[in-house]
Amino acid sequence: MTAALRRIWQTALLEWSTAVRSRRALVLLLIYLSTSVLCMYGTVSILGRMESELVSVLRLPTDAQTGVVSDTLWKAKPFQRLVRSAVGNSLVFEDISRRHPMELVYAWFTFLFAPMLAVFVAGGRIADDLHSGAARYALVRVTRFEWSLGKYIGQALMIGLALAASALGAWTVIRCRLPTASATALCVPMFGWGAKAWVYSLAWLGLAMGLSHLAGSSAKAVALGFFALFAFNVLPMTLKGLVEWAGAPDAILNLEALVPSGAENSLWRSSFTALASGSLHLILLGLLYLSAGAAVFARRDA
Repeated sequence: MTAALRRIWQTALLEWSTAVRSRRALVLLLIYLSTSVLCMYGTVSILGRMESELVSVLRLPTDAQTGVVSDTLWKAKPFQRLVRSAVGNSLVFEDISRRHPMELVYAWFTFLFAPMLAVFVAGGRIADDLHSGAARYALVRVTRFEWSLGKYIGQALMIGLALAASALGAWTVIRCRLPTASATALCVPMFGWGAKAWVYSLAWLGLAMGLSHLAGSSAKAVALGFFALFAFNVLPMTLKGLVEWAGAPDAILNLEALVPSGAENSLWRSSFTALASGSLHLILLGLLYLSAGAAVFARRDA
């Protein structure tokens, strides 16, 4: 391990120890876990009520357990045609059509909330240290980029642990509320979706922490991160609108490669090639955003 890598790793460990001492790591874990459990519990409860109504209307056997009707509906051809139209990507649909509907519900919630939670919990970390002056003590021992990268890695590892806890919580809810679901069969896929959501959140984490170099306080950094989150999610639709309605050249659609959501479809695939290329794309995007913020910070007084 080179001296630079050692310093980066030490900075990441320092970020961990600071988070543990301040109880921030515990709060992060509870936020991810409670969000996952509440979303899955609410979904299963709504699903149970809907199935009760369907059992009554269709005069199905009243002993049908929660999940049986929805699983049958998911496999129905008319419903799959509707899902195919909503997904809009035939390759993604072919892969998810073989999945259990409850793991897809968890995946959808996780992909929706992981970027927002990453911005919320980590977006102000660099701005907070710069504002309080704590960064000056760290920068005596490491370079500015090593410090930024170390803090990014520390936050990424904490988010990964929190997402693993959220996957465990979601699987526990499914195991308790859906006795028809095979717990053994769903356990590994749930953690797999948590891992994919973690990779997806790395790009947004890099964006939030890159912008954090530019803000004067933690609150401003988080606000700036949420604004960028909204703008980057709207950008692909805006680019398509410019091409279809304003006659803009198709080349501007290449800008979508700079947006994390542009690579999200790859994470819904089962193909190793698609997953690997999409994951690499998102990791590089996160490092690009972080490096851009660090480059601006390198020209400022700490």
